[in-house]
Amino acid sequence: MPVSQTIKLADIIVADRLRAVDEDRALFLAANMKAEGLNVPLEVRPHPKKAGKYLLVSGGHRHRGAVILEWEDIEAVVLSLSPDQARLREIDENLYRTELTELDRAVFLAEKKRLYEKLNPSTKHGGDRRSDQAAIFGDMVPRFSQEACEKLDLSERSLQRLLKRATLPADVRARLAGTPMANKGADLDALVKLPPEQRMPVLDLMFGKADDAPRSVGEASQRLAGARPAVVSKEDAQYDALLKVWKAAGTAARNRFADFIAEHGGNEAEAA
Repeated sequence: MPVSQTIKLADIIVADRLRAVDEDRALFLAANMKAEGLNVPLEVRPHPKKAGKYLLVSGGHRHRGAVILEWEDIEAVVLSLSPDQARLREIDENLYRTELTELDRAVFLAEKKRLYEKLNPSTKHGGDRRSDQAAIFGDMVPRFSQEACEKLDLSERSLQRLLKRATLPADVRARLAGTPMANKGADLDALVKLPPEQRMPVLDLMFGKADDAPRSVGEASQRLAGARPAVVSKEDAQYDALLKVWKAAGTAARNRFADFIAEHGGNEAEAA
């Protein structure tokens, strides 16, 4: 089992992190580390091209706290990991923390899914079960979605909605970072559904300094297009009402209604 050792802080390289360090959190940790020391060592791996140097695997905020305190040395566990394995450890350190925003969680989940299925191709739908450890352990290797749903207490549908949020391009995610909207699932979902060319203009409108700036993506996109709410016809309103009742009904009630339609053939006068 790997044990921690003392490493010079200057020898640890921080690069290509999925989540930027929150300076406020780093300052809070620095104050705690100054009073109590480092409770949990960092995790690092040897740099593949620079002898005596290490790449940070997990502990980005603790590392930043040590930099703030101007420490020369820090305790770290040196792990022998591939780049993909190291990325998974970084993801798992952050993924199940409550302080992640909805956008952060989506990005971490999507990256974990990519790496999980890369390292365990048999867990993908239709994957080749002869290609990895599943050839030995079979269905004991869970699918990514099964593991994520269990750990995050999500339904499969909610998980898929989260993964779609991660499809927002990097420039849009950067614009959202640090804003309250990064934690508003409904607005993130609405952004995903917008045509790509409309996303930045909508955010410009929402983040503008006008007193009457729109409060939602839907309102912003509607205002941007100069659109008015569509007029719903009486027939459409009736259809929507019937559909709502149908969806709420149980199987027995649906069967009785289907029998009624079949018997009367849509003849309202006869039914009356």
